[in-house]
Amino acid sequence: MKNKAFTLIELLVAILIIGILAAIAFAQYNKVVEKSKATHALTLLQAMYQSATRYELSTGNWPNSIELLDIDIPPDFKGGGEWEVGLESVPASDTLGVLVRCKKGKYTGVGFMKYRKHSYSVIPKETNLCFERQRGNSPIFNGARGSYCNKIFDGKPKYVSDKVQTNIWALP
Repeated sequence: MKNKAFTLIELLVAILIIGILAAIAFAQYNKVVEKSKATHALTLLQAMYQSATRYELSTGNWPNSIELLDIDIPPDFKGGGEWEVGLESVPASDTLGVLVRCKKGKYTGVGFMKYRKHSYSVIPKETNLCFERQRGNSPIFNGARGSYCNKIFDGKPKYVSDKVQTNIWALP
């Protein structure tokens, strides 16, 4: 009588194939999760920018505190989560803008910003920008240049500058 069971080699090959497929699926899953976080951060960035612009139109001054914005900032972006929000108002350098950055986790030191006024001639005003902070004393991104901004946006951002210890890409 012939045995109809699987051999050990057949079982090992099947397990190996399942492992390879699981590794590919896990890598794609992580990319989708990060892209989702980035999309959420960009949506919040746009809402903050519009709110800050409304504040400036009504008062004549750029807001100097998140609390002055007329939008609700999700709690996980107010310092309790992986990401945080901020305003840039530096009259000496003529810089006005908003930013959302990752302060902990795998992508610490990356984020998004949008300026109404800035002193960088190479960066278009009112453009969504992705940044990777590579040097300095604030949270630093330890990945290779472009490994966040290009990975999350499938290579579509345009490299703009490495001003002030930070690599910057303009988003499409």
